[in-house]
Amino acid sequence: MRTLPHVLCATAAIAVVPAQIPLLNMTPASQISFLGAAASYDFSVLGGAPYALFLDLAGGPVNLLGERFYLGLSPSLATLTAGVVPVSSLVVGAYSVPLIPGLAGLTLYGQVVMLDPSAQNGLFRVSNGSSTSFWNATNAIVAGFDAASIGSYTGTFAADLIGKVRGGAVTRRTHSTVDPLGLPFGQGIRGPLNPFGSRVQMVFRTQDVGAIGQPELLTRVGWKPHPSQNVQADTFSHFELRAAHSEVVPIYTLDPWSALPIAPLSGLSLHYANNPTAGATQQTMYQGAYVIDPAQLLASGYMPYPIVSPFRYDGVSSLLLEYRVNPSAANGLNGSQVNLMVQSAAEPFARVTANGTNTALVVPAVTPNAQSGDNAMHDLELEFARIETHCQSPWLDAGAAAPDYQAPIVARSVPAGCSVQTLFRGSASPAGLLPTAWSSSPDIADGRRYLQFQIVFLADHLSGERPIVDTLIVPVQ
Repeated sequence: MRTLPHVLCATAAIAVVPAQIPLLNMTPASQISFLGAAASYDFSVLGGAPYALFLDLAGGPVNLLGERFYLGLSPSLATLTAGVVPVSSLVVGAYSVPLIPGLAGLTLYGQVVMLDPSAQNGLFRVSNGSSTSFWNATNAIVAGFDAASIGSYTGTFAADLIGKVRGGAVTRRTHSTVDPLGLPFGQGIRGPLNPFGSRVQMVFRTQDVGAIGQPELLTRVGWKPHPSQNVQADTFSHFELRAAHSEVVPIYTLDPWSALPIAPLSGLSLHYANNPTAGATQQTMYQGAYVIDPAQLLASGYMPYPIVSPFRYDGVSSLLLEYRVNPSAANGLNGSQVNLMVQSAAEPFARVTANGTNTALVVPAVTPNAQSGDNAMHDLELEFARIETHCQSPWLDAGAAAPDYQAPIVARSVPAGCSVQTLFRGSASPAGLLPTAWSSSPDIADGRRYLQFQIVFLADHLSGERPIVDTLIVPVQ
């Protein structure tokens, strides 16, 4: 392990035993001068235990021998200080970094490793992660998340790590698309699982999918076999499931005098391209063979469709599902349960279909229009995962009447499959009156003394990992 170049450090030991050992603190932000920048650190160690404080330009995380490193263990990994103290102590020190290209915006991530045979892995234990970021401007808004300030933030984040915020835990829910006003149809519907080919679109209102007004991932879609028949083994050589948002909201309310729908044209269009939200791109959730195995029937009574790529559902739009099934040697013996939303008319369309026959096959890629539509709502079981949470700051004073905000510096640790996004807005009032719109750049707030930010955490729905933020800095000129 090499020693960090161009860094001066000094250490001293003070007798104290904190609650967590090791416990590391680093100067969260350091202003750059014409000489460079300086920062300090302190950490606790057990007496007689060898220790080392490592710095890295990458924030990790990396799991090693049962411990989590909030370091990337990258080629830039270096030792800042190491040693042994005779009694349980607090090691304190300072270091300086010369004025080198790229110093502005740089973050050094630190973590202490202490040898301890009684540790869970029998070798060592690690401290919490900490960091120092370097900024170059007249002033800076430095937002940390220590115990004294964490209460001023709002949102759905987790504050369970010392001096950090991280995304909230991934939560899951399932919902069946069954409206109590719908009438179960007496036989199974073959489409979209049609051996002669089909292209089918179905739309589900927010209440049909149990939307909660927040973004979620649609991670599973299951179809309900009709109770009059058992699931039959089958194979479709080319099956495609797509998802999109839609502004179509079918109104199934009936006129009390005529018993006909009051808004028959509120459903889907027979022209498939009209049904997704304008400008939106459909996402392919799965494309490939679909092997129906009766043994895969879930305890809930639904058969899962294969899914590779979950769909990010916004929680406020209608959900549009599209099935594209090429003609194949499948037997097509399976029928799905549907519920008729209106018995007096086919409109408004909850689904639009083009179904092939043995004399007229349907190839979905060259079928732009549906043959027919109806208000049969398929009984599906949908599984959603909430992976998006956020942390919102109070209004922060830039300390200047007409500030020019610079690019933010975010010290963070982002596991695979996760991400962190930052949004900003400004106001001339400390109460946030007449704020600007949210933007990914703090430039939106230039000229306004007060700045507010929001950190958006996206977790990984498979592993449950969540990103972490140490400090957010916005330099101000």
